[in-house]
Amino acid sequence: MKGVESLYQKLFSIPRAEIMVAVSFLSALMLSLLDEILLYFWALLFAVSIVAVKAINLKFVLKRISFLSFLITVITLPAVLVNGSVTATAFLLFLVYYFCSEKKSLSIPLASVPYLVLSPNISTLLLLLISAIFVVIYLKMLDVKVGVVRIRDFVENFVLFWLTSNPKYMEKFLEGSAEEFEGRVRCLTVNNARVVQTDFHPGPFRNVGGARLVEMLSAGNAVYLHSPTSHARNPVSSGEVEKIVSSVKCSGKSLTPKKPFRIEGDNFEVYCFPFGEQRIILVSGKKHIDDFIVTSKSFVVDCHNAFEEGYDPDNKDVEEIQSLVREAEERASQPAEVKSALVRIDAETESLCGYVAAILLDYSGEKYAIVVFDANNVDLKFRRHVENLFGEIGYRAIVVSTDNHAKTGVRAKLAYKPAGGDSKDWEIAERLVESCRNAELKETVFSYSEERVRIKVMGEKLLRDSEVAVEKKARRLIATFLAFAATNYLLSTMLRFIA
Repeated sequence: MKGVESLYQKLFSIPRAEIMVAVSFLSALMLSLLDEILLYFWALLFAVSIVAVKAINLKFVLKRISFLSFLITVITLPAVLVNGSVTATAFLLFLVYYFCSEKKSLSIPLASVPYLVLSPNISTLLLLLISAIFVVIYLKMLDVKVGVVRIRDFVENFVLFWLTSNPKYMEKFLEGSAEEFEGRVRCLTVNNARVVQTDFHPGPFRNVGGARLVEMLSAGNAVYLHSPTSHARNPVSSGEVEKIVSSVKCSGKSLTPKKPFRIEGDNFEVYCFPFGEQRIILVSGKKHIDDFIVTSKSFVVDCHNAFEEGYDPDNKDVEEIQSLVREAEERASQPAEVKSALVRIDAETESLCGYVAAILLDYSGEKYAIVVFDANNVDLKFRRHVENLFGEIGYRAIVVSTDNHAKTGVRAKLAYKPAGGDSKDWEIAERLVESCRNAELKETVFSYSEERVRIKVMGEKLLRDSEVAVEKKARRLIATFLAFAATNYLLSTMLRFIA
């Protein structure tokens, strides 16, 4: 999924509408000093694009219309200076209208209007026909499958999703190659607080499918803990997420708490909170941690609390984690009395998606705080700072993140940031600690329930075939696009010159 997520970093960002309109118009006005036809061309592009919003459901707002008009006009400039032709950019405009609209069959005829109005003759018709043929050929080249991935479907749906933020486009694509997976949905109650976990993954990005999972399962006095899972288990649509949410039951069997303990490995450590019939095992990374899968009947938590750029767990790391989990499951412990409290603060920054929280547990003077950041991983320096802050008020902090992907791709040129990546996170952490300092802990009743639900997920095939498609097809298709655009440009210039 990192390859798909990185698309967002490569997409351009543009100024707000009023600035973009002014810049676009003034630029066209200045270009008209070289040839007045450029101003007319800009005006026609602008007007036709506004009409296209209604006529073909072109998914452009005013600032994008302004930017498109400016961009096409600037690219057209050299051709106009050579021979007065504006049709050199037809191939590019045709593709923009096609991919950015819903009524695709009308996109090319409507995009032809500015060229025909400026130059209503046979040569213009011929050049537009050549451009349209290039578009058809290019779309045929895009219409190939790499495993379960049809590249044209992905591009069409991704562009519309990016323009509108409407998840239905990407979810339609994901559902076309979805696999079924049955996973567990767990709920641990700590007095009135709820700790929820699923075997599914809170992705892929933004508001698509499982990316809303954490938000929907963290309402009220609930917190979400990330399970050992992967992007292959991303729910493909909001409908599948609803199935997960409706399956959560939080009125289960009572649990008898026992004294917690810690086990340390080379690269990871686990904290185990044992109960009579269940164990909560939190896996923390010493230097790095990311999605992993282990087999266990226990309530295992991937703390997702040590961000390292480009890190991906290898077999050795997973084997170490599995060994630590197995040891935690087998070690004996004595019953203990527990007092607890849940402290939660709603908070949103460039890295935090919705809240921070702390589950405070006092085992007869041995105090723990499970500190939850609703974010995608945790900056290690920030984590150490949080651990020190809680240490000052007498708690051993176990910092976790929800691995929430709701912030991934929210803005162009911005990848997700781990907790601590925004300066506001540090202030919020201090507020959380101050709230915990004064929290009233009460005698605690624990209960646990577990359900199973079968839903559609992205699956390993889609992830694998997406990577193959990027590696084997993307560069060639981009190069072909540039070749068609350049050929169309040159042909338009040459044919018009000959005519």
